[in-house]
Amino acid sequence: INAEYMGVLENHHCASTFELMKNPKFDLLQSLTTDQRKEVRDTILEMVLATDMGNHTKIYQTFRRRLSDDPDWQRRDDVRLALSIAIKMADVSNCGRPQPLYLEWARKIAEEFYNQGDAERKLHYGISPFMDRLKHKTDFSKGQMSFMNYIVIPLFEAGAEFVPDLDWTVQRIQENKLYWQKREEAVSAMGELLMMG
Repeated sequence: INAEYMGVLENHHCASTFELMKNPKFDLLQSLTTDQRKEVRDTILEMVLATDMGNHTKIYQTFRRRLSDDPDWQRRDDVRLALSIAIKMADVSNCGRPQPLYLEWARKIAEEFYNQGDAERKLHYGISPFMDRLKHKTDFSKGQMSFMNYIVIPLFEAGAEFVPDLDWTVQRIQENKLYWQKREEAVSAMGELLMMG
């Protein structure tokens, strides 16, 4: 596994895991045949790489196309595609948690982003979008809504189309997005009042 260009962290995680598994004490796959080990290893690698947001559009569009095709999801590629969507959903699932838990995770993720922005500022780099601590009041809610609108909601709608019992997750995400919309409206109304007064 080469962590050269795409999915640097994801490749590193896989490489580290498989390196650890060279030690018999940590080799969870030792009872499998060589072919089974290769299949499991390839599946794990594909699943972890699916969490790289650089691959999101390709995986999502492939899944959407596949949903409109033959409903028989028996081929290995189909199973891996469904697993990729499942792990992608798990990776961004915070937006579908009950609101207090979601808000706590959103703050933690924002702090991680702001730490990166702080490092970029310190190195005199351009600060990545939504990672500027100084723009928290104006960007945080917009960033959350954009992430939900362009990534999370379409992904979960596709997942719920595949597994209809997941439909409740889309509703929960919509409720959390509504929180930010109301907050934005309140901030906007407050700004208008201040300008008038």
